[in-house]
Amino acid sequence: MGDAVVRQQFLDDGTAVIELRGELDLAINDALRVLLVETVTKAAPARIVIDMLHVSFVDSTGIGALVAGFNAAEEAGIEYSVRSMAPFVERQLRVVGLYDQLARPE
Repeated sequence: MGDAVVRQQFLDDGTAVIELRGELDLAINDALRVLLVETVTKAAPARIVIDMLHVSFVDSTGIGALVAGFNAAEEAGIEYSVRSMAPFVERQLRVVGLYDQLARPE
């Protein structure tokens, strides 16, 4: 997936953990959007956790992909949250007003 590295694992409790690394930008937007939406529609986990601790950059297209995953999860009744954000990522989500929606407490 471009400059981003993705690791996906499914935990025994039904949680899908998707670890993102690198840059989430236009170069990986389509692939990231497909991964997140297909995790919802095909795997149908009990919940999805997006780990972004090692994301070094995110632009509006990367945020759009996160929101597409969130919207798909909401429609399917699946809990979806972004966790372990690098400070830059947290700032970006706060600036665009999506932090509280995406970074739900456990």
